[in-house]
Amino acid sequence: MKKIFCFAILACFVVSMAFAGETPAKFEKTLMLKGYIIDNKCASSQNKNQLSDFVKTHTKECALLPKCAASGYSIFSDGKLLKFDKASSAKVEIFLKRPDSKLQVMVTAELEGKELGLISIENQQ
Repeated sequence: MKKIFCFAILACFVVSMAFAGETPAKFEKTLMLKGYIIDNKCASSQNKNQLSDFVKTHTKECALLPKCAASGYSIFSDGKLLKFDKASSAKVEIFLKRPDSKLQVMVTAELEGKELGLISIENQQ
């Protein structure tokens, strides 16, 4: 009897989410982040405990190397590494190619699942 009751509650939840037009996995949220841009190749080669120090010494020239740029980009902010989606990584690369751009940035992005969709990017002041 207890199992039937739990199943009924779960079914009601699923149906209500369907009528609401949202699924739990499709939650979107606008974020404003300050942090460091890093290419995914270099980020994955670092121990997570050392990443906070590494991003401070990582260079823009390295981030723009063909293999690094092809791996896509992330932002390291508040001790977390958040990856940009493919289209946003292309926008980050264009930003980094500007002579006045830096790796220490402020971004506005949409969190879509586990990836960020870039809205805007600028150097930190």
